[in-house]
Amino acid sequence: MSFRIEGKVALVTGGGRDIGRACCLELAANGADVVVNYHSSSESALETVAEIEALGRRAVAVRADVTKPDNILALKEAAVDFGAGRVDILVNNAGGIIRRALLADLDPELLAETLRLNFTSVVLLCQAIVPVMAEHGEGKVINISSVAGHNGGAPTTPHYGPAKAAVSNFARTLTKEFGGRNIQVNSVAPGIIDNRFHEDHTPPEMFEKLVSGVPLARAGTNEDVAGAVAFLASPNADYISGDVIHVNGGLYFGQ
Repeated sequence: MSFRIEGKVALVTGGGRDIGRACCLELAANGADVVVNYHSSSESALETVAEIEALGRRAVAVRADVTKPDNILALKEAAVDFGAGRVDILVNNAGGIIRRALLADLDPELLAETLRLNFTSVVLLCQAIVPVMAEHGEGKVINISSVAGHNGGAPTTPHYGPAKAAVSNFARTLTKEFGGRNIQVNSVAPGIIDNRFHEDHTPPEMFEKLVSGVPLARAGTNEDVAGAVAFLASPNADYISGDVIHVNGGLYFGQ
């Protein structure tokens, strides 16, 4: 048993930067060939491809908006073509907070956009890729959730937290449908990660306060999250499904 996944084909959504990019590189370092999906970060996605190729693995960058069914169909076709008919690992990483909002600031448009990006996209990707895995009798689906989906997050995330909670719950439902087809579906729930997410949405003084409450006394890194993803993608996790791995430095312990 090891983390080695030689010859496996992975598709990582939002793979051009931050957690997605770290996942692409970690999976490649363990032997996978990688489809790097991106929406707007084309330069970073191409840099990720170059880094994967420097590791001796194959990679391709594919632009697709994972909230749009026609884009997902094109992404699936590109991934299946790249993998010569296979996609062994799907990392549903694409997501975002859109903007912070208190309850009084929520509107139907923000709720709909947040759900499309964080939850509906995961459902659509699974609809596209899981049947490909089932044809070959194995597969790993790893959804990137959030600590906000489990502890409620901040007062300014009443839209984002519930969308991420749905992601973790969805993994458990798919486990019941596809476990017998040798497909494991799990989630990774990052905590306070020092990356562009907080650069864009969290004032520095708020970020510092959040980090001060972490028992391990530091913010997490993209690589911390990618390590958990690599574990779930590996043979070491063949008997784990429907679970959530929390990567938060001891900030939250439950399910």
